[in-house]
Amino acid sequence: MKLLVLILGGAVMLAQPSEAHAKLRAAAMSLPAELAGAERLPVTGRQGWKRVERLAYGAFRVSEVRRSLTKGGSLHIIIYDGAKARQTFGFRVAEDEGEAWRGEAETTARRRALNVGVEVEMRNRSAFGARLAPEARPEEAWLLKLGETRERPLAGTLERGGQVVTVRGTNRLAGTPLPLGETAGYVFSLADRPLAAVEVINDGAVWLAPDLPAELRGPVTSAIASLLLFEELRRTFPE
Repeated sequence: MKLLVLILGGAVMLAQPSEAHAKLRAAAMSLPAELAGAERLPVTGRQGWKRVERLAYGAFRVSEVRRSLTKGGSLHIIIYDGAKARQTFGFRVAEDEGEAWRGEAETTARRRALNVGVEVEMRNRSAFGARLAPEARPEEAWLLKLGETRERPLAGTLERGGQVVTVRGTNRLAGTPLPLGETAGYVFSLADRPLAAVEVINDGAVWLAPDLPAELRGPVTSAIASLLLFEELRRTFPE
């Protein structure tokens, strides 16, 4: 039976696969101090196989998810690893007492690396983008544009006109200085002030600052929906 090596809190432990899975599920993204007092909204709908995708967090419901076929593939030759994949998807997100938003997203994964015992990345042009707009006013669209540099998590902006919200992925976990080998979540900030965060590991969770400006609530929460759907897809992409 295989044993998995876990590195937690600076200690190396051997664990059975089921125990390792439990340890991962106990992990949580590291939150900015400004969001520590915000209510944690668990995400439902990411668990298990699903024919129709639906997500929910707090008063928000994500539905009508439409995905294209994934185009591309991967190539492995001796020490060379290459991957290229693309998919588009659309969705609807609505708050119980708020207006509905529509999103149209596109993700691309382009990566080349040499595996010589230690993986050396030669090129990474992975990116994610989405057009997000109120259902009743499609002309008032916000654009989410994220790019990836080597092994760093995706980062970029959510903007419309002169309004710009910074979006940064993080691989930091709460309670340990050791980074995760994948993206743990994303933080949305306005002028360096955190407005919201979404955890994309395990089942997922969302935090919204109590003082999140009303005019940013729609674009931020629909961008969060797009990232949850994107991370579900990215798990199927070739590494």
